[in-house]
Amino acid sequence: MNRLTTIAEFDNIYDVKFSLLKDMLEQAEIPYITTNENARSVELFVVSPSNMSIEIKVYEDKLGEVKKIIDSII
Repeated sequence: MNRLTTIAEFDNIYDVKFSLLKDMLEQAEIPYITTNENARSVELFVVSPSNMSIEIKVYEDKLGEVKKIIDSII
């Protein structure tokens, strides 16, 4: 069974690396999901837990490709 794995966590949606990583995953045609993205984007209007991070998750079988992308960003 192919499970989702968290590859990165961010504090807000305005982090440049967050946008860059999403763009690079899309260009490489690697499917991903984000969690808590909407909750953290509206925190100015609603009180949300400060320890809630935005996560990017990919399928485990894509981790080799994703590692190359992450290494190029860091």
